[in-house]
Amino acid sequence: MKYEPVFKLPYSNIFITDMFVSAYSESEPIVTIKNGKWEFFLSENILKKTAERGFEFAMDSGKFKEFETKYSFFKEKLESLEKVNIEELNKEEFENFLEEFKGLFIDFFKTYQETEFFYFTKVEDELKDYIKDKYSFEDVLSNEADIVSWPEGMRKLADYISNMQHLKLEYRKVMNGLALGEKALLPRILEQLGIRTKREDVASMTIEEAKMVLNGKELGDVADRHVYSYVEWDKENQKLKIFAGGEGYRKIRELEKDIPKNEVIGEVACKGLVQGIVKVIPLSMHPEEYLPKMEKGNILVSTTTGP
Repeated sequence: MKYEPVFKLPYSNIFITDMFVSAYSESEPIVTIKNGKWEFFLSENILKKTAERGFEFAMDSGKFKEFETKYSFFKEKLESLEKVNIEELNKEEFENFLEEFKGLFIDFFKTYQETEFFYFTKVEDELKDYIKDKYSFEDVLSNEADIVSWPEGMRKLADYISNMQHLKLEYRKVMNGLALGEKALLPRILEQLGIRTKREDVASMTIEEAKMVLNGKELGDVADRHVYSYVEWDKENQKLKIFAGGEGYRKIRELEKDIPKNEVIGEVACKGLVQGIVKVIPLSMHPEEYLPKMEKGNILVSTTTGP
């Protein structure tokens, strides 16, 4: 089965991978970590299925309303967790907080993943094929295209993709509060785990391993997982399966052998002919480290973009 890279992060860890892969478990993803650099893969078959599923969502008039309702729930739940002073929690309370955070994270990404670009591949293709030289795709996204006379199916697709891009901005605010940036819950939790366990390898643990250590159980040093790890979902046992070290390296090499290394394939955000300095900026848990590199006139190349 051929896999394709979907997301890249310049640095991530097993702790967040545990929850992220759990959220995507039905899609049987693979994650690789090489010297801290994190990459997420889905099979070609799954990517085709998600494109079809995304098209069905767009044609379902109740789907957007469902996303709005879920957003309100996630927002309220995040605000509730943000009010907790985790530094003052006792061991049992902290473990309960961990479980609550994990549950919210997984539920959130099970929903949020349906706003990702690979769910919109067929929707975009259908729209682009219909509008051809009438409008640009950017006109559709910015509501500048006159869609009143369009066939009902095409109007549904245009409305859905336009409205969903705005709702995704709100979902991203919840994601930022969960995991992105220094004030997010995730770095605060990892800091507390380090303090409470007196270990420096907590980011390389799964949540269950972290709870074991919190309760005084033995666990060997797992820091080497950030060097080479190949991670997949164990359906039978419903947990991560981690191959680290030499075995992880071999599996990563096998996975990547058919993936082009010197080719940029993707979508052009603003079509035309332009010359400028290219800035390759990764998706990052700490975007403030990279975004200042962009200057007026630069051309952005990124695995994926978001607010």
